[in-house]
Formats: sequence, C-alpha cells, structure tokens
Amino acid sequence: MLEELKNIPSKVNLEQFDTTVFSKEKIRELFRSGKVPTADAMVDEIILRAVKFGATDIHFEPRENDLQIRFGYEGVMKRLVTLPKEISDNLASVLKTKASMNAFEKKKPQEGRFSHTLGKHQFDMRINTVPILTGERVAIRVLQENTRVANLDELGFSKENLEKFKSLIRKPSGLFLVTGPSGSGKTTTIYAAVNDIQSPEKNIITVEDPVEYRLEFASQVTASGDKTLTFVDALRSILRQNPNVIMLGEIRDAETGIVAAEASLTGNLVLSTMLSRDAISTILRLLNLGIPPYWLASTLIGIIYQQLVRKICDSCKEQYHADGTQSTLLLSALSIQTTFYHGKGCEKCEGSGYLGRVAIHEILIIDDQMRDFIYQKAPLLKLKEAARAAGFENIFQDAAKKVAAGIITAEEFSRALG
Repeated sequence: MLEELKNIPSKVNLEQFDTTVFSKEKIRELFRSGKVPTADAMVDEIILRAVKFGATDIHFEPRENDLQIRFGYEGVMKRLVTLPKEISDNLASVLKTKASMNAFEKKKPQEGRFSHTLGKHQFDMRINTVPILTGERVAIRVLQENTRVANLDELGFSKENLEKFKSLIRKPSGLFLVTGPSGSGKTTTIYAAVNDIQSPEKNIITVEDPVEYRLEFASQVTASGDKTLTFVDALRSILRQNPNVIMLGEIRDAETGIVAAEASLTGNLVLSTMLSRDAISTILRLLNLGIPPYWLASTLIGIIYQQLVRKICDSCKEQYHADGTQSTLLLSALSIQTTFYHGKGCEKCEGSGYLGRVAIHEILIIDDQMRDFIYQKAPLLKLKEAARAAGFENIFQDAAKKVAAGIITAEEFSRALG
C-alpha cells in the first residue's frame, strides 16, 4: 500500500516556504508575486507527505516566529517543514472546516474528524485543536479506513504472555482491560481479542466512539459525541439484548466504569481500554473513579498494560558488545548477557536502523488474594507484593527479553522505559 501511495506525485513544493532554508524576505517575495498555493492545497500536500512517510500523527505547532509541522512516526517526532507564522491561521481554518468544526472559535479546544482519499485508499483524520500562547495547536491522528483486524499472534506477545492473554479472554464473564498510554495500540489489541474469541454461537456487541473497524460478526453501536447516546445509555440498553461479549471502546469516567462492572457482574465478558501508567496502578484508578470495591473485586479478571517500541530493521541488523553506557536496569534484567543487536542503517529503513513497531506487555491476572486486597482497598505496595508472589512479570522484563532476542535495541529499551 505504501509503495502505491509513494507514486502519487506532490503538487506543492513546501520546501520553498521553509524558513530554516530561505530567508523570510525571500519567502515574502513569493507571497507578493501571487505564486503561492492555496491553504487547501498546502493542507492536502502535508497530508499526502504524512501518508507517504507512514506517519501516525501530524502536528501543526505555532511558535513565536514560525509554524513548525512535524510527523509522529514510530513513537518519535520528525520535522517536515517550518513555515511562516502568517499562514498558521489559514491552515488551521481549512482543517477545522474539513472536520465540520467552528473555524472561528480559537479560544476553546475542539475535536472533529474527516475522511481523506488518496488513490484507492481512504483515511480517517481525527483532529484536535488546543489554544496555546502562540496560536492554535492542531494535532491530527491518521488512520486508514477498512484496515483488517490484526490477529493476536501478530502483536508481539511472548509465548507465555499470549497464553495468559488467551486464557483471560476465554473466560465466560468478567471485566478485562487493555491499558497503556495514548497511542500504545490498545484499540488494535482489544479488536484482535474480540476477533480471536468470536464464533457463531456468541452474541457480541460493541459500544465505541467512534467505530474503528467494521466487524461482520458483531453488532456495533456508535456513542455520539453530542451526548444524545452516551456510553452508559448504550451499555444499559444492550444488556437487554442478551450479549455474551461486550466490547466497550474506553472507560473514561466513573459512570462508564460502574456500568461496565455491572455488566460483567451479570454474566457478560466485558472488554475495554483505559489510559494508565501500568497494570497494577489501574486497580487504584478504577477504585478512585468510584467503582465500589466489592463490585471490582467480584468482576475484574485481568489487566494488560502495553507500550509500542521501535523494532530493529531486519535488513541491517547486526550484533555488538555492550559497554558501560547500557542501562543498568537492562543489564540487571539480562544478567550476564553482553551481546546486543542494532540496525546499522540502510535504504529500507532510511538510515534509522528501525523499521516498524512492536508492543511490550505486562499481564496481571486477578487471583483470590488480589481480589481480597481489592475488596480491602489495599495500598499499591500490597498489590505489587501479591502480584509478584503470583508470578507477575512487569513490562521491563518483557522488554529485556525482546532486547535479548534481537527484536528491539538497548537504546529503545532506555528511551521507552528509562
């Protein structure tokens, strides 16, 4: 797909307006000459460049004297171009108009979305604006529509973690959560989970805002942003549809969390996602949201926490020996190992040494002792001790194993986990 899109020619030379290359006076001459593309054309060109690059996000960042445009790519930021500050408002207005947002509102955050077609491919653009000191910052999440749902085997799980994951999602009832920071692949994982357990005998209903993938085997409900149909309203209604499996897009507030726990308490398997910093602290976050501890203790069956990290490019992977600059945390996790891998850089990875991303995971299984601690609202330290006693392996251990296997670099381990 990417190769096909790379053949689409650019129509706008953005670099001729780059203030890091040409003087502001020279750029002003271009504007005075009238040989300047429209703001619409510039936005289309920026989106085309992002898609060709394989970017997941586009950031329009107004600064004191210019407008910086960067791409989010494999978890890091890459600068595309730095444009004159004067065109910042025009580009933002075009994007807000495309997303059916209020183009004149510049003092409040807004959210919207629009579809964008390139060749035979359709992309869903999720746009968010935030007013900052120097203007209006715009972020766009780039998602390809009609992408197939991934299989669990493709998501980078270790053999042990995959077995744990599958055992949890095959339980007949309970609340199972996929957690992680923003952009950590939670949605991909939860869809893969539902895809893995679907069968003609199961009644599967999802509640999402918005629907990310179309599932032929499920009934999908779109919760509306204008509050006419909330997650809670939809959940309470679908409980009367006798579902076996409910997939809830995200637990964002106390009411949604309480109804999700209630749904699992009545004999349904409920899968959902949450923003979190690790698996164990998710329990405290759920309790702090206001879910009664006796409900949570009775319904929660497991929590997975994940992050995405860059993979070593297979085309230029090579071994090297560790030195004193390696992370102490990593070296302690790997004991005596001193041989590591990295990518030396090649044409395929454009010299970066990285190509693609893989998830690192930790999976917390809720056993009887953990249920007792949840019921007692035990402190984090006690929860961690109970988890370790039950054989819980944290995300550092999974990442260290991927370093040892030559999947990720020691540097990427340090960047992602410190």
